[in-house]
Amino acid sequence: MQFDKLTLFYNKRTSIIKELCTGEQDMNWFGEEKQDYEQIFDYIIVDYDGYIMQSPHHFIVKNGKLNIKEDFIPTKYL
Repeated sequence: MQFDKLTLFYNKRTSIIKELCTGEQDMNWFGEEKQDYEQIFDYIIVDYDGYIMQSPHHFIVKNGKLNIKEDFIPTKYL
């Protein structure tokens, strides 16, 4: 099965991606713990990217947008 979207669940306070899954999901993904997770986490849906899937720790979510962490960008691109 091939997916064209990723759902990224991130900490609202720290912007750190904590969970991700293929396809388009929402907070119901957490089942009975949905209300608890909604207090701490939010989510965005982005186009599928294998690099994001393999290295979510290289990214953060700021203002509802996915950003690569500066410490993972080669200095020649800064």
